Amino acid sequence: MFLTSINPWIILAGASSMTLVAEGLVEKASEGLSEVAVAEARRVVAEILLPSRITGSLVEKYFRKALRLGVWGRLPLESRGLILALRRWGVVKSRVLEGILKGVFLEIELAGLRGRALFYGALLSLREYWGRLGELVRNAGRLLTLGIFYLNSPTIYRFYG
Repeated sequence: MFLTSINPWIILAGASSMTLVAEGLVEKASEGLSEVAVAEARRVVAEILLPSRITGSLVEKYFRKALRLGVWGRLPLESRGLILALRRWGVVKSRVLEGILKGVFLEIELAGLRGRALFYGALLSLREYWGRLGELVRNAGRLLTLGIFYLNSPTIYRFYG
């Protein structure tokens, strides 16, 4: 008898099997999530949260935030070294370095509640307003509210994980 041919809805004997079914549904929903939608939601969150000018004090702020949120250990070694080296720097003028730092800062922001709420709010809003992306960036409060509602809902009702 093959276990893959068994319907998961039939095996709802206990609470542990219910969580397995919920985890399986979350995996299936996240597999169907479009990479384009995720990239666009990350871009919207970056426009809302990340500053346009990067200074040494800002790098220091994100260093402390990464330590506080526990993201520091999950960052790649190159990113950690870059942050440590640029903490005492003045203004970052290189566009390439600025783009790399903004990517690292976005990873740090997405680890916090505000970043995750904005990300999921942007994903949910992109489903409705795909053609009007400029409206999403201007209405950050709505995105934050949608994301917090989504994160507070039970995991069995979530589409995106």
